[in-house]
Amino acid sequence: MAQLVSSKNLLFSSRPLAVGVVADLVALEHFTSLEAAARAGLCDVAELRLDQLQLPAADLRAKLAGNTVPLLLTARHPAEGGQAPEDPAARAAMIEPLLDLASLVDLELRSATQMQGTIQKARAAGVPVVGSFHDFQATPSDEVLSGAVNFAQQVGLDAVKIATYLNTQDDLVRLMKLAGETHRLRLSVMGMGPWGRVSRLVLAKCGSLLNYGFIGVSNAPGQWPVARLKELLAEL
Repeated sequence: MAQLVSSKNLLFSSRPLAVGVVADLVALEHFTSLEAAARAGLCDVAELRLDQLQLPAADLRAKLAGNTVPLLLTARHPAEGGQAPEDPAARAAMIEPLLDLASLVDLELRSATQMQGTIQKARAAGVPVVGSFHDFQATPSDEVLSGAVNFAQQVGLDAVKIATYLNTQDDLVRLMKLAGETHRLRLSVMGMGPWGRVSRLVLAKCGSLLNYGFIGVSNAPGQWPVARLKELLAEL
């Protein structure tokens, strides 16, 4: 039987979690067509990429009726690989009507100051907020990486997601060090590119909490299919 994760304690999980990215309508139809046990077996958390799904909140509610897998809501900024508008109010309008369905919300660190209203609404609803940082070209310096974690803490976020492109094995070693250090916030750390798949397993072993795989078609270089990722994480 699949091991279930309570939507109330995701950030307190003692094991790495597999996040299934739902980034298009085909993936959404597949996910919602599964029986409850099959959904739980597929992934621990389902990330709804609201910026790519582009569905009205009412339609998403109808499709997700009866869902028991914890949901992570994301409306990604275009500068970090998203298709949502740059306007923070427009992205907030995608997320806030669905907060009652959410177990987590993801906002880019670059948007944390502008979207404090959404952060406060999520907090009032008991929904933790993950601050994300992406670099699709390289892995920044240790100072930039640690600065991202410190900034997330300063602006009142609950966890940090860092995804960078790994050009060398040294980049992976630096992410391993970051993931293995003690932080006040839970971290999710992952690599993209040729070292991406290896990094997702190694970094999960080092302490990365949320580990992303795809449902349907990959939307980032280096991802595993989430069902396979979940199997592998269970063997770590």
